[in-house]
Amino acid sequence: QKCSLRRAVQDAAISAGAVEWTLSVLQDADQLSEYTVEYASALLLNLTLRTAGKDRCEVPRSRALEALMELLEHDNAQVKQYAHGSLYSILTRDALKERARGLGLEEMLKALADVYRSQLNEPLGAQIGCIAQLLHQPPPALDASDAEDEPDSYPP
Repeated sequence: QKCSLRRAVQDAAISAGAVEWTLSVLQDADQLSEYTVEYASALLLNLTLRTAGKDRCEVPRSRALEALMELLEHDNAQVKQYAHGSLYSILTRDALKERARGLGLEEMLKALADVYRSQLNEPLGAQIGCIAQLLHQPPPALDASDAEDEPDSYPP
């Protein structure tokens, strides 16, 4: 997961099928250790920040949205935040927005926002609100996630 912060490693991992592998692992999140789920969800977040990672999630058989929706209700707050980040990244794609609405993500987000409000959990509530807004926004004019002049996320 930590190596996945570097652009070259992200590219190689995505090309080697790391997005698909991570999603397959996360399909059985309830059977995994909390540590494994946390690192796998962090890896997925790092990979979905790239255009190629988003492309992999856009393939219907990837079941990315289903896996991420399940992680939204995980007990570990860090896992929830990684799922929020991945959703925020991939919901810039119209096909994924449409599929998310069809899966009931909007209703799920409203229910989660109510839960977070009742728990006075402002940070998670704000994240959920941002994701919900994405479902109705037009896609960005240009996907800047692969800008060449952008430095690696992790210092050398």
